[in-house]
Amino acid sequence: MKPIPDRHYPIPVAINLLTVAVCSVLYFFLLYAASHVANIEVLIICGCLFAALMIPVYSLIHEAEHNMLHPRPVWNAILGRWLCALFVVSYTFLTHCHLRHHNKNRTDIEMWDLYREGQSKWRRRLNLYLMMSGLGYLSLWVSVVLFAFAPFLVYCGFFQRHQEIAGFLEGSNQDRKISAIRAECWAALLLQAVTFWALHLRFWPWLLLFLMHGFVWSSQNYVNHAFSPRDILNGAHNLKMPAFLRPIYLNFNLHLAHHQNPRIPWLHLPEFVPHRTQRISFFRNYLRLWTGPRLTHEENPSLHAPHTL
Repeated sequence: MKPIPDRHYPIPVAINLLTVAVCSVLYFFLLYAASHVANIEVLIICGCLFAALMIPVYSLIHEAEHNMLHPRPVWNAILGRWLCALFVVSYTFLTHCHLRHHNKNRTDIEMWDLYREGQSKWRRRLNLYLMMSGLGYLSLWVSVVLFAFAPFLVYCGFFQRHQEIAGFLEGSNQDRKISAIRAECWAALLLQAVTFWALHLRFWPWLLLFLMHGFVWSSQNYVNHAFSPRDILNGAHNLKMPAFLRPIYLNFNLHLAHHQNPRIPWLHLPEFVPHRTQRISFFRNYLRLWTGPRLTHEENPSLHAPHTL
């Protein structure tokens, strides 16, 4: 399916800006509330709400990565950097990783849900479960700390030996890119420090909220691709989702439509989902991913396959 020019499908600027504003206010409110509550039940509720809140935050970051959060590039970058600071990650680095993902989707260097003949099933299972249990998000924190204090460590052999991590890092070690990443990492750390000081936060409630968010984000991060065809362009799903959750996910579950049409803003993606096609539910695929990786005999798709970016 050929991409359609952006002017036919305008960016929903007003909705995006309102969502950024609401998410930002609720972000600081929940962090404050979690540090000033008297019982564990309310703290857990704050954590659940915080994890849910960060879902649209990430969906809007994803729009910014494709220059679809705001039609003006300067404002798109500013808003993307702000949301990434809330997420505690570098906007430049996350954008690099995401665009790399579009070019290597379902290849051997990005294959969390499958394993090939000769690979250790249990090592691949451990790899998947660690990522889904929260290590996927914590690795972003590691990247922030390393880029801020010792960027050369990001490219050391320890990370290069992990094929999925090495695949994301490839091409990110350009001087100008590293300078931007370092500045954004320091900004993210500074924002958290100022937030601690201004809102009188306590460390353990703050950490609990981010750990709950980290688990939710990490465990869902690959659901839209899990067990899809090994095809760079078509290796994703348009997953069914309950109507009450769609405003939270901003159509992120329509991921095949996005990969086929990466220049179409989230609001218009339902128009690119063919009618009467069989669609697995988001939660069914989520649970299926927890059963572990499966043996594949499909060929590694070519990294030079045509794409629409």
